[in-house]
Amino acid sequence: MNNESISFLQEPELFRELKPEQIRELINISRRVTFRSGETVMREGEEGDSLYIILDGTVEVVKSLVLPGMEEDDATDRSKVFTRLSARDHAVFGEIALLEKQKRTATITALTDCVLYEISKDDFLRLAEEDTDLGYRVALNLARIVSSRLRKADEDTIKLTTALSIILKQT
Repeated sequence: MNNESISFLQEPELFRELKPEQIRELINISRRVTFRSGETVMREGEEGDSLYIILDGTVEVVKSLVLPGMEEDDATDRSKVFTRLSARDHAVFGEIALLEKQKRTATITALTDCVLYEISKDDFLRLAEEDTDLGYRVALNLARIVSSRLRKADEDTIKLTTALSIILKQT
């Protein structure tokens, strides 16, 4: 792996402040995977146990707007495109899977042909035990990411609650 690749992988927030040799360790436990345009990388509701780093290409993040078990039988699409992620953005997704085996919170689909690195939870935890500094730094970065998302979700909840209150007052 060349220095340019190492620099590229130091850019995602999850890997900030890692030393080049620690990035090499992550690459050594990574599996290079490819997805053709239109292929699903992960599906909302399925259990996940790995994260992905986009090396090349663009993916789309889609989330269901209906709770499980509450789907209606009509053909109306009940999902929303939340964002697009690309290698240019140094995007990483599925990182919560490093902490626990949980159901995926969104469906990720390749918009273009994509090359990704996949890191499994088990391989990451094994590496984090061997290199506690790496494990600490990634865990701290992950905590910052989750905290930021939680803060944004809280702000969004306030906005939605306010909008619903206004609508209900008008009816």
